[in-house]
Amino acid sequence: MAYNIPSKLWTGKWNSEKKEYALEDNPNFESQAKKKFGLDDTILVMCRSGHRSAASVNRLTKAGFANVFNIVDGFEGDVIKDEESYSNGKRMKNGWKNSGSSWTYNLDPKLIYTLVE
Repeated sequence: MAYNIPSKLWTGKWNSEKKEYALEDNPNFESQAKKKFGLDDTILVMCRSGHRSAASVNRLTKAGFANVFNIVDGFEGDVIKDEESYSNGKRMKNGWKNSGSSWTYNLDPKLIYTLVE
């Protein structure tokens, strides 16, 4: 099981150009990470596709963490872009979930990020 410390937070504001809800930087991301981890701990960072986690690794490194690594391709991976494929539009290409590695939807409430700590 892993800690969930989001580097970006949901705003509730719809971005009609991107057709998704906007996210904004979590101003407490680095301080929250420092509460859970030491600066020399090995930290593996993951998001859905690998893009936000790459930015998160940069933020943590800038904050003084020495051993921070991005899980390339993220948890769900990339969207299949093939009109002929049954999986077209689905995140079924690469990613942790599609690699055969162990994963679960079961959550440990002690590891989940909440607005109240």
